Amino acid sequence: MIHSPDVAKVVTVHGVLDRWVYAQHRWKKRLMDVLVQHRFLQRADLIHVITTEEQADVERYLGRPHPNIVCIPNGIKLSDFEDMPPVGTYRRAIGIRENQKIVLFMSRLNAKKGLDLLLPAFRQYIHDQSDAVLILAGSDDGYSHVVQQFIQQHQLQDNVRMVGMLTGQHKMAALTDADLFTLPSYSEGFSIACLEAMAAGTPTLLSDRVGFSEAIREYDASQLIQLTPESLLEGLKTLLNTPARRETIRQNAKRLVSEQYDINELSLRLLDQYRKILKKPRQKQ
Repeated sequence: MIHSPDVAKVVTVHGVLDRWVYAQHRWKKRLMDVLVQHRFLQRADLIHVITTEEQADVERYLGRPHPNIVCIPNGIKLSDFEDMPPVGTYRRAIGIRENQKIVLFMSRLNAKKGLDLLLPAFRQYIHDQSDAVLILAGSDDGYSHVVQQFIQQHQLQDNVRMVGMLTGQHKMAALTDADLFTLPSYSEGFSIACLEAMAAGTPTLLSDRVGFSEAIREYDASQLIQLTPESLLEGLKTLLNTPARRETIRQNAKRLVSEQYDINELSLRLLDQYRKILKKPRQKQ
């Protein structure tokens, strides 16, 4: 079927051509290149990418622009964030005091997520101002032992909590109570967790690798940081100590998500692209 000229072929890239990802898994990626990947992309009737960075990755990989490539980002269901849990629900559930600020990291515990930057930056922050708790909410993806060692080595048990993956109303409650959501990732295709935090009205502190940094800058929708502990520490200080800045980016982020990342609108755009390629003559293989 995949070799039939009568079957329309759509490839969604899903971040597999990202430079950082390639550098970490070079031999596996090279094997995929030789076996199928390059040929599939060349023969695709449509390539769907979710960011302009991903489009540039495709063109770099192929060595030329593809004749039919479309950029339609990820999105979320905005109605899921219309009725959030009452303020204080998550704070009370895990025993965090009212006078403690909550910094929420909500993603897999993986080396690429920037925990090697976040942990030392947060350690320095609470050394200067012991008014915050870091919540690490995510399943283990090969990095939890490193996090646990760091916590024990620096005696951070009272200020850093590993709570596992949060879903449903537990996730919504955590987003409601968080003073700050952070994801200092080295590489993301397009972070749904960031979109969810923004839709929930949680101010965010992010690297510019989360997949939609151009839109974030345009709307001033987050505090963007460089990939260093020093930059992350400065971001923590700025947002945790400046309520007005948190409110500004919170409002800007909700507007950004509403205007550009409504899954209902994006689904219609993608469906329209599928209809267009079905009407076109197939490429010769």
